[in-house]
Amino acid sequence: MASLMYNNSSISLTSKEFQNEIKLYLANLNYTLSFVQIFIVLFGVFGNILALVVINRKSLRNTSPSVFITYLAIFDSCVLLLHGANLARSGRNPFIHCSLIYLTDLATFCANWILVIITLERCVAASSPFLAKRFCTVDSARRSIYIFLTISIIFFSIKFPFIYDIKQASKTKKCLIRSYFVLILRICQVILFYAIPDLLLLSNLFTIYALCRRTRQFSSACLKDEQKLDMRISDINSSCKQRQLTIMLVTVSLSFYLFTTPAMIVFIREYHPVKHHDINKIKQNIFFSQMSVILLQLNDATNFIFFCFTGQRFRQATGIIHEGRSGKGGGSASKLDRREWR
Repeated sequence: MASLMYNNSSISLTSKEFQNEIKLYLANLNYTLSFVQIFIVLFGVFGNILALVVINRKSLRNTSPSVFITYLAIFDSCVLLLHGANLARSGRNPFIHCSLIYLTDLATFCANWILVIITLERCVAASSPFLAKRFCTVDSARRSIYIFLTISIIFFSIKFPFIYDIKQASKTKKCLIRSYFVLILRICQVILFYAIPDLLLLSNLFTIYALCRRTRQFSSACLKDEQKLDMRISDINSSCKQRQLTIMLVTVSLSFYLFTTPAMIVFIREYHPVKHHDINKIKQNIFFSQMSVILLQLNDATNFIFFCFTGQRFRQATGIIHEGRSGKGGGSASKLDRREWR
């Protein structure tokens, strides 16, 4: 969606003073929001690095959720860094501009769909321990990620020369989309980047139901020794560690709606903006348009916060890492590796 978010709407007004005031407002707003975006980039990258460190500790390294969270954090960081590169881009090389937009779209698409893959994998793991043993393994997680990344890179690389007009861009010193692809690209990006993931993420409701049902089964099985033994055997695959990870991932995927839904609505409205001659309403529309970019960046920057909010052991592991870096942790880190997530 970066291919359109950095080419914000041009307003055709008859009065030159009116246009100059709008341009001045847009320049001042972009300048102010650039500091907000820089903070989001730095905070988000730092949080994603912490998530990588915590989730790849010895006790979690060989679980399928750790594989997905690792790649999710990597692509979230890539999206944020590419947004930062777009802000810092001082040159007028159109090929570099188009390349940054291409990479931003690719990283955003991968981050969103990795979240979908995580959700579907956790849905299978929560609903059927038997299927989880076969499909929710580290090897299957890596295989699905590699296949998905290969297809995504090929698809985005093929469409690059068809979508962007490099020759025309060399004259305007700005990356341009071919005119007959603008509407198609806008519709396809909304559908592929957000609408379809929104629908697939609804499987979280079934995951929550499966977790609640499993908790009730465990409580009732504790009354009978024979059932209790069976439940303990099945819980080898669906332990508290897996349950905590599932809850964390469900929360993160539900937070996807919090940031992307308002941004998607604004993005769709931008194609046919309501034209006013009231300058305050025009400024308001511009402000909401720019805020949609902020919301999309927050979607990639706040996963670590939701991990800490919903994962008690994740918070403990983060605290242990902080103590270890400051020299106060001592042997507590190794102790946590032995007992965390149990």
